[in-house]
Amino acid sequence: MKKEIKYTDAPEDVEESMDRSVVIPNFVPSPENVKMLAEKRTKKQVSIYLSTDTINKFKAAAKRDGSRYQTMISNVLDTYTEQYLYVSEANKN
Repeated sequence: MKKEIKYTDAPEDVEESMDRSVVIPNFVPSPENVKMLAEKRTKKQVSIYLSTDTINKFKAAAKRDGSRYQTMISNVLDTYTEQYLYVSEANKN
């Protein structure tokens, strides 16, 4: 039988950090819905530096799903933009 773990209150600085934290909903589709990331859209070429790890993860997902990793990256950014950076005309005034 495993020994029961007893938890104590978090240190004050951790508790304060938790009180200030904000939950951010997941804006990235689940792996089951990853195909939507491969949808083609009108694009403009840009240069951007991304971590090798991130690129490798997108390449693996694209290979698994038979899509293009650059399109997937673009669509992740589009999804984020639509949810968090979109400012409607009504909200500008």
